[in-house]
Amino acid sequence: MPQSSSFKRTILITGSTDGIGKQTATDLAAHPDNRVIIHGRSEEKCEATRDHIVKETGNPTNVDYIACDLSIMKEVAHFADQVKSRFPDLNVLLCNAGVLNPRRAETKDGLEMTFQVNYLSHFILCNRLLETLERNNHGRIVVVGSVLHSCKFRTLSSREGGRTALDWSDVMAKKDYEKYLVYSRSKLCLHLMAFALHRRMNIARRNVAVNVVELGKEREPNNNGKMRTTSALSSSMSTLSICRAAGNLVQLIENPAFETLSGKYLDSTGKQIRSGAEATDERLQERLWTYSADLAKGYI
Repeated sequence: MPQSSSFKRTILITGSTDGIGKQTATDLAAHPDNRVIIHGRSEEKCEATRDHIVKETGNPTNVDYIACDLSIMKEVAHFADQVKSRFPDLNVLLCNAGVLNPRRAETKDGLEMTFQVNYLSHFILCNRLLETLERNNHGRIVVVGSVLHSCKFRTLSSREGGRTALDWSDVMAKKDYEKYLVYSRSKLCLHLMAFALHRRMNIARRNVAVNVVELGKEREPNNNGKMRTTSALSSSMSTLSICRAAGNLVQLIENPAFETLSGKYLDSTGKQIRSGAEATDERLQERLWTYSADLAKGYI
């Protein structure tokens, strides 16, 4: 059943059982005006995170959760439908979940894991939740981006120079897998998606703001080679860094000055910064959108 709401904001945070996502959920839930929806891969982890947040904040009524494996498109579509059904007042979607895999892995859908979890799952979520976000006051999508979206990485087949731009002949990295390159491309895809979605909202005069946020320096997680749906590369960050990044996200979500701002790439203080050349290429944005819509056909 839909839950009636007297909350000012209802916020869904993907990848919020660890790292920056968990701290952001905790900070947001400390304000009684916010209702926070936790997301993680397992019911057990989500429930434990909810209990931790309630203990930290003393607010037992404004934290809920939904578990979903972002590596399965059918689950992501069901996840979005659960959100729409249970939380029809959703007005903020924070796309935070991400993985960095040391070795190439494929999902049950036959796609490269990093691409699907970091990017395509959020493409599906954004599309399926758009109407709900639009119905509510100041509907917003906040995408956690990365400076790595425009960094250059050397690979086995590219020893003389670096690459980040999408390789359309090998999007699923079957020929050339390098974890940082694949991760950076997933972040580039998120930037491209966000700007393409902003343009669509602007042309159609739809009331959903879409922005990309850079949280700062990232480091490789110490995850023993296991895939984890957490805030991207956050597990080796210091507690201070996590708290600072989460605090900045909370400001961007709660500050009225950012309610209608859209189509921007912002640093952790809310200052506009420049995206890489590929991210602002409208032809590349549209090509990726078409490619993604075809991959996710039946789920968006």
